[in-house]
Amino acid sequence: MIVLQVCAFAAPNAGNFIASLTHLEEQLAEKGIQTIYAFADGAEDKPWCQEIQKRTKVYFLPTAKARILPKTYHIFRKIYAENDVNIMHSHFELYDIPATVTAPQNVRIFWHLHDAIKLQYQTAGNMKKLLTRIQYSSIWKRPMILSVSKEHAMFVNHLGFRAKRICYFPNGINTQRIQRTPLHKKHAQFLMFGWEVERKGVDLVVSAAESLEQNSCVIRIVGQTECKNYLNAHVGIPCIVYQEPVEDINLLYQNTSVFLHVSRAEGLSYALLEVIYAGIPVICSDIPENDFAHAFRNVYFVKSQDPDGIRDLILEFSKNPPAPSTEDNAYNRSIIDQEYSLDAWSRRLISLYLE
Repeated sequence: MIVLQVCAFAAPNAGNFIASLTHLEEQLAEKGIQTIYAFADGAEDKPWCQEIQKRTKVYFLPTAKARILPKTYHIFRKIYAENDVNIMHSHFELYDIPATVTAPQNVRIFWHLHDAIKLQYQTAGNMKKLLTRIQYSSIWKRPMILSVSKEHAMFVNHLGFRAKRICYFPNGINTQRIQRTPLHKKHAQFLMFGWEVERKGVDLVVSAAESLEQNSCVIRIVGQTECKNYLNAHVGIPCIVYQEPVEDINLLYQNTSVFLHVSRAEGLSYALLEVIYAGIPVICSDIPENDFAHAFRNVYFVKSQDPDGIRDLILEFSKNPPAPSTEDNAYNRSIIDQEYSLDAWSRRLISLYLE
């Protein structure tokens, strides 16, 4: 039996996504099931991808116009011709259609919906909207959609995909890579991830921070080019510091007293689960995708797109940083271990594969 993992993924760091697939690969191997991969072509030179190539087959797919590019379909035909694939599992939407159209009839198909599909659709151009409507229309009989968010599951059902073929499937995180942070921190250090300025709410935090005193706190925002350029355009806010990504996320978590998670839209955030597991309190937007976080202690909700509310909580926690108890952290970690660990994630997925 062979499982083909198709991933529109080429990030510099492996993160939880590759850790999840690696753990799943190991669990499948114990059952005599082989895993092969197809990644976006930008992944070829990444260290994590080179490690995967040492142990199994990896194919590379074009990224630009991939849904309509003939080359994409040619590569998938080659993959299916060279391997007796039983299950095709496509992540991050880009390759769902080509991987499905070219698949032999006996291949079981899974589409894994990770992204904030509703926001992507609302902000897309007409051609992208048309392709999205086609992708999630009722014409597709074979795929099962695994959605990391109930909100996104409802949206693709609204677009026409059959509800009985949609399954809510939350992410799992690699808890072994997360160190527990000190319970008490003397200084107010805030951290947020700003990979996409609008979706992650970087502009909301900038607006909230404009009235903060220079030495009241430090807000460290991790990002890449888009985030860096945006913050450079707002250089008059001394409490905000741009931070390049790091390989060991614990270097950021260990000095953080509060995590800012004020996104306008999410899938199911790996980072949110990580910081809760690490014992870091969270200021969290009340979007539907974050509803699951109500189960945890020391998560402080703020209205979506409310910079004043964000500012008020930053001010409050700057003066009195929250101090989670040992009991609170143990409670949170027990939920994550049971429901969001890689073991739990892999067990659920293998069960679906073998139905």
